[in-house]
Amino acid sequence: MKRIFWLLVVINLVLLAYFNAAILLPSKPAIKLTEITPEKIKILTQPEIDALPLKTTPLNFETHGENCYEWGTFSDTNLNNAQSMLANLNIQATAKTINSKQSIRFWVYRAPLKNTAEAQKKAAEYKSLGVRDLFVVQEEKWKNAISFGVFEDEQLATKLMQELRTKGIKNIEKSLRSNDQEQHILVLSTLSENQISEINQLKPNFPTAELKQTRCN
Repeated sequence: MKRIFWLLVVINLVLLAYFNAAILLPSKPAIKLTEITPEKIKILTQPEIDALPLKTTPLNFETHGENCYEWGTFSDTNLNNAQSMLANLNIQATAKTINSKQSIRFWVYRAPLKNTAEAQKKAAEYKSLGVRDLFVVQEEKWKNAISFGVFEDEQLATKLMQELRTKGIKNIEKSLRSNDQEQHILVLSTLSENQISEINQLKPNFPTAELKQTRCN
């Protein structure tokens, strides 16, 4: 009797496992096959293949060359002064003569005031009106003038004048800075952020000179 009992137990266990196999054993994930429709397959001609857009991998360009800059323009006298000041900052520069057309600049400024104290006071007043890009000129010929900006494009200079007048600033002038004398620029390379800042601090001495980045030759 015991043998029959255990035989029935085993048979029941086997049947139980068989009918519950889907629950006890992990099933393979169902994969939905995409139906292929041969009538929709089209063989491309060579011109159609050539017209297909190419998939490109973005290139990671790294700048290995030098960052060059141009600073100017300068007259003969100002060129010597600029070179001396750069030498004091241990910055090397090469002078380059340019034609009169390249040296044309439109300068927006207020004419020189009586003294430095008055000019500084007026500059502080302008800053309180929201004007940030200005400085008191130290160049001897224009000493104590207040410079607002220098532009190659006259329209940009005119636009700045209009913006300044909107802020309530009066007595603004626009001057074309160019003459028949030879003009020069200084070519610099491998400037650090600190050196760029030092050159920009020289603006009061050279109000119409701009520092701009350019390609290295």
